[in-house]
Amino acid sequence: MGSAPPTFTDTPAQYVEAKEGGSITLSCTAFGNPKPVVSWIREGERLVDSEKYKVSDGSVTVRSIHREDRGAYTCRAHSVQGEAIHTTRLLVQGPPFIVSPPKNITVNISQDALFTCQAEAYPGNLTYTWFWEEDNVYFKNDLKLRVRILIDGTLNIFRVKPEDAGRYTCSPSNSLGHAPTASAHLIVQYSARVLNMPPVIYVPRKLPGFIRCPADANPPVTSVKWEKDGLPLRVEKYPGWSQLEDGSIRVEEVTEDSLGTYTCEPHNVMGTMGKSAPATLVLKDPPYFNVRPGGEYRQEAGRELVIPCAASGDPEVPTIVWRKVGKPSKSQHHILPSGSLKFSSLSKEDHGEWECVATNVVTSITASTRLLVIGTSPHAPTNIHVLVSATSANVSWEPGYDGGFEQTFSVWYGPVVKRAQFGPHDWRSVAVPGARSWLQVQGLEAETAYQFSVLAQNKLGTGPFSEVVTVNTLVFPISTPETLVLLTPPRCLTANRTQQGVLLTWLPPANHTSPIDHYIMEFRLGERWEVLSDAIPAGETERLVKDLVQESWYEFRVMAVMENVISENSNIVGNLFSTPEMADEGMARPVVAGIVATICFLAAAILFSTLAACFVNKQRRRKFKRKRDPPLSITHFRKSIETPIPLTPLPGIEPYWERPDESSYRPPRTSPQ
Repeated sequence: MGSAPPTFTDTPAQYVEAKEGGSITLSCTAFGNPKPVVSWIREGERLVDSEKYKVSDGSVTVRSIHREDRGAYTCRAHSVQGEAIHTTRLLVQGPPFIVSPPKNITVNISQDALFTCQAEAYPGNLTYTWFWEEDNVYFKNDLKLRVRILIDGTLNIFRVKPEDAGRYTCSPSNSLGHAPTASAHLIVQYSARVLNMPPVIYVPRKLPGFIRCPADANPPVTSVKWEKDGLPLRVEKYPGWSQLEDGSIRVEEVTEDSLGTYTCEPHNVMGTMGKSAPATLVLKDPPYFNVRPGGEYRQEAGRELVIPCAASGDPEVPTIVWRKVGKPSKSQHHILPSGSLKFSSLSKEDHGEWECVATNVVTSITASTRLLVIGTSPHAPTNIHVLVSATSANVSWEPGYDGGFEQTFSVWYGPVVKRAQFGPHDWRSVAVPGARSWLQVQGLEAETAYQFSVLAQNKLGTGPFSEVVTVNTLVFPISTPETLVLLTPPRCLTANRTQQGVLLTWLPPANHTSPIDHYIMEFRLGERWEVLSDAIPAGETERLVKDLVQESWYEFRVMAVMENVISENSNIVGNLFSTPEMADEGMARPVVAGIVATICFLAAAILFSTLAACFVNKQRRRKFKRKRDPPLSITHFRKSIETPIPLTPLPGIEPYWERPDESSYRPPRTSPQ
């Protein structure tokens, strides 16, 4: 048999249909010699076995069909003799898909508004429905005569009014599946206007009162002008009067002077629609309580309780309502004709703050009381706060009402992502010791989301869980290696004496990874180092030091600074330094000191020589005297003691002797004969 190019003997139809969510098989058979290889191609890629497709022996099965699976599927049979191609288009039957949803639009009052909405579907017998808020636009009385829905889904609104503003929803349908929806908002801009100004404004006598202007505008009201009795009202001229941000007038104490007829005129950036109708201000006494509820009531659960409240007013009796502060109570309670609040059977939900509100046309007054329902399980803790670290969490809370009995707490926690080791409930509980209102939870995992809640219990049982707080634990602090900063100390520090002081010089550091910022110089005069200068510019490598203490031992060192890093200190230089100073005569002090020392030495030598000469001379006179005077007898000596014998002095020698009282006597000097 001879060679033959591939030809198809069986192919699917040019168009095939399949329902969304179902599956379909496309088969293709080809003949040729040699036998051709059959493959399926979609969007330029060959289909292979996968979760979406099953390919085998020239057929392909498309599973779990979605809208995205629609389009062309190509069967290709090829061999060395050539190829044959057949294309089939898959049409997916399903509900419409909105390809162009409506967009928000803003129009001025009296203009037309247009919303577009485009959808695709197979089959394409689409019908469009539009809604304003939750109502069909054709069911809204004032709107149904001014709207039109075109065949392509476009919504036209003619001569829009402020009341037309809101959310508009497009919903295309082809009777298959659930119809999709898409919404957009219509914003209508208009000048400021007054809505329903009351003909009479009641204000309480001798109490704060308000004169309000019921204005409406988009953009919002920017200012409100008031008139009183036909004349412009200057609020600032009335003591105790003020105009609020919304344009209302607040009167601190309403008196007879406030009476009159008032009109208001609101404005915004688009202007105003005019003044309001006149309103007459009327003074009335506010309502007052005949009977006020007590400050606090305690009663057991299941028992009956009546909380009194009664009010009066002029001219009509005020209306009394009771309301629970916070979460409303769903228990059995009702208001008696007198205004009192009656509980047929108290429940735990009745516990809390209650208000009796008396209202008339003038104002409302309020009286508060607290109801404590005892004999119940605890109330839920509030204000849960969780402070986390990497592996722990500090949980704190405010205890709720204990139900009349001592309560204890437990902290419940668990990861947001379920963990096998936590068991089927994924929550762990830790009992709180004593009456504390906090607990430190340990053993958490870093970078993990956890949920925390607090549960209270007393002898009657457990209360409800507190609110659940979700937090993420912190990341473990990871120490990263610091960038290597290389900075060696300054080099070759030397010190040289000069006439002006000591000159210190050095060389910059041999190695540094960044430019030097500046130098620091320190000195030591004793044991402690002190800063001499901490801002020596990087370009300077010498410093003259002056005013040093004479004959003192100084030591110096230098350090370099780079990017807040201080180097090791340089070599230390030290010596006995003194500051050369000049004497008044122009010579240095050491020279003057040498001269003075020499003079003192010479003077001392002269003085010593003089004293030595005097001593020698005296010794000679004594020797000469002993030679001339004969030895004295004892008798003569005694007599001489009793009566001094005058002696003829030798020339040049003064007479001298001792008296018996051991005092010396020297006769007066006489002239030589």
